[in-house]
Amino acid sequence: MSEPTEPAATTGSAGGQAPAASTPTVSRAAVVGAGLIGLSWASLFAAEGLTVKVWDPRPDLAEALAKTVPQAVAGVPGFPDDPDAVAAAVARVIPVTTIADAVADAELVQEAGPERANIKQANWKEVEAHAPADALLLSSSSGIVASVQSELMVNPLRLLIGHPFNPPHVLPLVEVSADEQTDQALIDRALAFYRSIGKHPVQLHKEVPGFVANRIQAAVIVEAIRLVDAGVVNARELDDIVTNSLGIRWASVGPLLAFHLGGGEGGLKYILEHIGKGLAEDIGQGDALTDEVIAHIGADADREYPHRDFPEYIARRDRLQKAVIAERQAEQA
Repeated sequence: MSEPTEPAATTGSAGGQAPAASTPTVSRAAVVGAGLIGLSWASLFAAEGLTVKVWDPRPDLAEALAKTVPQAVAGVPGFPDDPDAVAAAVARVIPVTTIADAVADAELVQEAGPERANIKQANWKEVEAHAPADALLLSSSSGIVASVQSELMVNPLRLLIGHPFNPPHVLPLVEVSADEQTDQALIDRALAFYRSIGKHPVQLHKEVPGFVANRIQAAVIVEAIRLVDAGVVNARELDDIVTNSLGIRWASVGPLLAFHLGGGEGGLKYILEHIGKGLAEDIGQGDALTDEVIAHIGADADREYPHRDFPEYIARRDRLQKAVIAERQAEQA
């Protein structure tokens, strides 16, 4: 049996494991906002061969690009170790002085402005007024949903979320989200673009503030802070615990598959019933794991991760975990 891939976490054409990058589906992009995320996006787009116009009101925009882009381009996974290639990519990044200049001929606009709804709404109103009618409009917002950002737009259903995990020029994930009335064909275009530049896009089925990765991260961070604040461990000890357990595990399988495999023949349902409910009660979350929720999530795991594939999932988990452990040990030697 061939190694199983990750299950489809999307609708439309966005299922399964992201394929290898292909020729980008656009050649001209605009980045609106040149903070940490915007500079990272601009570097990735340029590394993938796109011409990128960048706008930000910051007075040092040109200097920020000159300082950041060469290093980020060289850090894109798979980018050649070649100074000439880096220089060619850097030359494709062009600072401009207005949003109109940035988006006038863009096939795709990636917004990465401040995480404030009023600023995003004003920027999108201007982007829509000057960008081509068929340009993809994508926001990097960490948590403000598309239907809120698009309130001042004439055609609000054009706006999609393309939320990366920081830094986007390195990490594969992009969460794609939209108003539930948005045309799936438009979402599919965004998914195809992100796949074409080597990302792993996942379409969310519903709008939810904070999206998915950040909500999971927030839950873990809050509990970590509680434990340190209570004196159970200090900050370094907390990080040591995570990087030597969950960090390694979750680099190879997600949290639900990890529990599903840990449940043996009973799968996720079994482990939630026998261990999960007790753990949830210990941290004050017992109400979250009702019998109905456990039955629903258990059935979902059985469908997405069939028991017949457990040997392959376990082999993959163990192989990747050992690779991470070996790399960490080599670094510490």
